[in-house]
Amino acid sequence: MNRATQELLPVPGPNVRREYLRLPGELSALTRGFGIALPLELQRDAAVLAFSIECADRFLDAIPQAARRAQFGAEVLSCLRGEPSANGNLMPELTGWLTELREVAERHGAGARFREIVGELLRNSEAMRLTRCHTRFVACALREGRLMVELLLLLLAKVSTPQFDSFMRRLSGPANLIDKLRDARRDFQNGEIAARPTWKFHARLIGELLMRIARLAPVSLVHWRLAHWGVHSVLSELICQSERGQPCPQVSCAG
Repeated sequence: MNRATQELLPVPGPNVRREYLRLPGELSALTRGFGIALPLELQRDAAVLAFSIECADRFLDAIPQAARRAQFGAEVLSCLRGEPSANGNLMPELTGWLTELREVAERHGAGARFREIVGELLRNSEAMRLTRCHTRFVACALREGRLMVELLLLLLAKVSTPQFDSFMRRLSGPANLIDKLRDARRDFQNGEIAARPTWKFHARLIGELLMRIARLAPVSLVHWRLAHWGVHSVLSELICQSERGQPCPQVSCAG
């Protein structure tokens, strides 16, 4: 992504998590691998989606009470419908992103489907937060990834291809599992998940991750740019973990 393009994209706040800052550039690399040139407007729409999700997720994670999280979710959906907040509890940063996202979704004729998927994401997030079962946690993580990709594909519908859609749906699982591997210890310590990140937990996530990466191999061999992107992304995650002082989980004990 060139500098001129970056200057035209929405500017996230100072608290945005850095992995989200990479998403617009990574999306451009992925679409180019399939011969899809994203117009600047679509790049901006995708960035609004990414930063809206990041902001909502950040504020939701900080709410310890289930009842308040449910209220928060209801206010998010109300904002996406263009309704005034009943309690005014949404932070201005989030209200701004959701207002932009509502405009984006409506412009693409996908407002109702957007709200439906966001509602599913909120319910899935609560289930993932509360479960202590590793199997259930993995299932929720995979579903979360699929739902977020479906939101993106709604925006790209006019320029996308069936091959790209299929690849993104298969990519959603391992991409989200990498996020969970990176964040599990911190999330557990902060009370954001109930599943204890034991070595069995990490081994389960790694096993599921490797299995799904293997399914992407045939596509990556055909599209060499995707293979390059994949190696770069994995190395970035390993560097990120080492910078945080988190040791790489052991994979010798499958569970």
